[in-house]
Amino acid sequence: MNIITTSTAAQKPEPITRADVPPHLWSAKFVFRHGQCDPAGIVYTPKFFDVFNQAIEAWFCECLGIDYYDILGPRRTGLGYGMAASTFFSPCMMGDEIEVFVTVKRIGAKSYTLVLHALKGDKEALRGEFVTVVTSLATHQSIEIPDDIREALIVYSHTARE
Repeated sequence: MNIITTSTAAQKPEPITRADVPPHLWSAKFVFRHGQCDPAGIVYTPKFFDVFNQAIEAWFCECLGIDYYDILGPRRTGLGYGMAASTFFSPCMMGDEIEVFVTVKRIGAKSYTLVLHALKGDKEALRGEFVTVVTSLATHQSIEIPDDIREALIVYSHTARE
């Protein structure tokens, strides 16, 4: 059995700074509370995924102008994660505030990829990447991204680059 490991400096993600954030990106701020932390005051890893999901829900409603809860409820369209990953650059502690910026990395036929940059102060503390697979909640099969969501993703991704 061959195990190949590749670890080069070029492959290691580097944290961005506030100066790297395009001016038109939507963001939301979150403060970590006591119940989100371990006894040492460090935020539990799963809590970051809760925060990222809250940011995505708010981004849909506030920025894209599409009611996230209408998509899941009356429209019966699922926005489930086919992949969720996070890269941690520095710890977050109880009482820390982060600002989460949303970027669109890729738009496919039945899925799209979002990258969320969580800045603590002027430096990125962590980064999340989420591949969202659009599904029918009736059949639990993947479906084409609905036109209104696709158009909103395209408009946002172009606006965010300006």
